[in-house]
Amino acid sequence: MLRRSVVCASLVCFSSVVLTGCMPKMTLDDMKAMTHQRPPELDKLNAFAGKWEFEGEATIAGLDEVLKTHGTNEAKWDGDGWFLVSRGTFNMAELGEMTGVETWTYDSHAKRYRSTWVDTMGSIGTGESWHNDKTNTWKMRFTSHGPHGKTTGKGCVKMIDDNTMEWCWAEYAMGGLMKTMEMKGTSRRR
Repeated sequence: MLRRSVVCASLVCFSSVVLTGCMPKMTLDDMKAMTHQRPPELDKLNAFAGKWEFEGEATIAGLDEVLKTHGTNEAKWDGDGWFLVSRGTFNMAELGEMTGVETWTYDSHAKRYRSTWVDTMGSIGTGESWHNDKTNTWKMRFTSHGPHGKTTGKGCVKMIDDNTMEWCWAEYAMGGLMKTMEMKGTSRRR
């Protein structure tokens, strides 16, 4: 056992010395030249930038009634135009007000739009989206943890014109076997 530990420690030390010695010298200009350029795909997210009001309806597992929803959000570019930050307030009937923050960016390596979400109901999640240029429609998938435990979600956003979008959302628990919520609505630019 001791012999094995000595051999492993020796290999780690040797590898560290060799790899450190192989690292090329660089200047600040070299490092700046390695910086990625802003992907042009980020410009598609301009469709979401601005102030919006929305209304819709939600169906929640276990409730017999359809709940009316409404709210507002504002999406602004941040990080020198590398990510969009959306802050919103959401009301669902007598359940009260919820606030949330979402970020959007583009992952050039995976060729996907990435997003994160956190809200005052205790949900936190990450997702990815795709844009269909022909139909001007976004499709999205999300995984989150919140009041229903671990859930997955999928949705769509159809850009009707520059100031109107129709959206839908469905959320599932138990590995996708049980639908916990379904929502649809319309957002209009203010």
